[in-house]
Amino acid sequence: MKVSEFLINTQSPFVLGAFFSRYVIEKGFIQTISQYKSTKFIDDSIYKSSLALYLDALNYQSSDRIWEYKSKTSFQIVLENDLDLNNDRFYKLLLRKIMLSPFFIGEILDNDKKAFIRGFFEIRGSIDTSRPYLSQDYFYNSELELKRVRLLMDNFNIPEEAFNINFRELQSQFVSGENRRNTQLRINLFWYIKNIGLINEYKAKIIKEVYGINYRSNIDEIFYFECEEPSFTKAMINERLGFYLNTIYGKNLSNYEIDKIRKSLEFEEGKNDEFRRDANIVKFMRIYAPDICAACNDIYDIKDRSFITRQNRYYTEIHHCISVGKEKELDVLENLVKLCPTCHRALCKGSSSAEYQKELIKRILNSNQQNLEFAKIIFASDNINILVDKIQENLK
Repeated sequence: MKVSEFLINTQSPFVLGAFFSRYVIEKGFIQTISQYKSTKFIDDSIYKSSLALYLDALNYQSSDRIWEYKSKTSFQIVLENDLDLNNDRFYKLLLRKIMLSPFFIGEILDNDKKAFIRGFFEIRGSIDTSRPYLSQDYFYNSELELKRVRLLMDNFNIPEEAFNINFRELQSQFVSGENRRNTQLRINLFWYIKNIGLINEYKAKIIKEVYGINYRSNIDEIFYFECEEPSFTKAMINERLGFYLNTIYGKNLSNYEIDKIRKSLEFEEGKNDEFRRDANIVKFMRIYAPDICAACNDIYDIKDRSFITRQNRYYTEIHHCISVGKEKELDVLENLVKLCPTCHRALCKGSSSAEYQKELIKRILNSNQQNLEFAKIIFASDNINILVDKIQENLK
């Protein structure tokens, strides 16, 4: 398709959302790309079988078969740049087309607006398995594009509180040159999967496995989740966008300047730690404790929840039953358990429902007398439900 035809004929909110999310102009073509990778949480064969299904889903959402394979793991729409548009000119024409589209004017979050949001977020967004976000690198070709999120908040009924920005230009790996990645634009995963839904069932399965919540598909093959509405904290997205544009964007910051900014944002590594956690007890636990998950061992075989490491042992993660925070007395062997990766991530604050977290905590306490006795001492109670509630409240 030629870009001149695209700007006149294309009516698909999903396709417009995809190009609004990111486009690349090179060698006489304008293209948008979607790609995703396999994860250790789901069997690799499921990932491979999902690729063809995802291509079908992309084309179904686009109401036309304009998506095609670019490689085994990525898909693209390619437009012939017959108008010889540069980045700014294409973006302005694309923005004009979006703002003149019938779906843009509506005041409710209808199916067309949801399709646009899916095109914007899902084709490039990845599921964060440690914090409940759908995250994407925030690519841009001009300062004008940095303000895209403002349009989403004002015209697509997305709560301001659902957005989050991760300044990766301030991370140590970026500064050292080890891993230079764009700032991330993130949207609350629980709000998204309840209100917008996913077209990629593989991503839906990741969420089900990591966060322990079920999904259903409707007649349009959109996967929605049966989760509670998230309780948002106060949003600062506008301030953070302004801060990014004025303080970080396009600046060749020195290490001194980065350290100063990091201190002002209060996210220095180790800032909240008053002591170094004892690596020896973690090492002891890793070597001598059996490779089973204290939370789900009575339900699943570890081979179905993990994988074999180079040491020929099943991979597990060490978890403090009662979150350590700044309390040194909690960093003891009696407070440690081994968990499979899925249960460990589900026990991060906000990563799954409170009810599911409490169920996991109760299993841990009931399966390990040492952890149970330690929790009784810390919280001065023999009531298992009180212990579970206290531990869940203190999750980090």
